[in-house]
Amino acid sequence: MSPYFEFPASWKRPAAAVFVLSTAAALFWLIAGAPDGGLIWLRGSAPALVYGEPFGPAYQGPAWVANNYTDELMLSVITLSGVLTGFAKEPVEDELIRQIRWKALANATVLSTLFLLLATWTVYGLAFVYVLYVQTVALLVVFNAQLAWSLRRFYSAQHEE
Repeated sequence: MSPYFEFPASWKRPAAAVFVLSTAAALFWLIAGAPDGGLIWLRGSAPALVYGEPFGPAYQGPAWVANNYTDELMLSVITLSGVLTGFAKEPVEDELIRQIRWKALANATVLSTLFLLLATWTVYGLAFVYVLYVQTVALLVVFNAQLAWSLRRFYSAQHEE
């Protein structure tokens, strides 16, 4: 893994806290009925490149549309904090730590791909967009959880020696 995609070690804990809190807030928001307009925290006008169905008769080109920004904000914060958490350096970064990170990323990618393939054949319509949101977040959750668990095992094994 190239060191160009690693962030400072000091960013790991704050990013992890934001990741956990924003994921919990997003789950609360979804449970409260987000797809049906449940909690509307941030409402405004947004520039839309595509509005309506892009290949259907209701397609509209670039326009300003009324929007609830909550889902865009939540997904952006979760994605950025998840990437910062997963790719922040450890205090001592070596080849073994990079191998552990790579394995966690590879496993998360495989699980995410299997989830996407399953959803492709079982979920249709607008619900598929929500599946894509869940897949994006699930990839980061699985990656960061497996990385944290593997690093914890690695560090505890070092203390036992």
